[in-house]
Amino acid sequence: MKLQFTLFATNGLYRPISTIIDVDNMQDYKEHKAIYQKKAIENICHNRRTDWETLKRQTYISVKVREYDIEKIDKQSKINLIKKIAESYKSKVD
Repeated sequence: MKLQFTLFATNGLYRPISTIIDVDNMQDYKEHKAIYQKKAIENICHNRRTDWETLKRQTYISVKVREYDIEKIDKQSKINLIKKIAESYKSKVD
């Protein structure tokens, strides 16, 4: 199972940063939440070639976690695109 960890800047000046971590199951994640979050932060720091102190100075302190299921994400993206096209069409007709 894969989880997507996203760091958000609380000041709103920077874009969110995310990474994907493999987890055995949700129960394991709940029992070892801090370990997985630390692993995700280390992964983000490694990929951005920075350290955690720099990210904290940029106010990246809010973390959100969600299950990463590519099929669900693709489906939701397509639904959102259809809605956007329908709204665009409706505004042109009116």
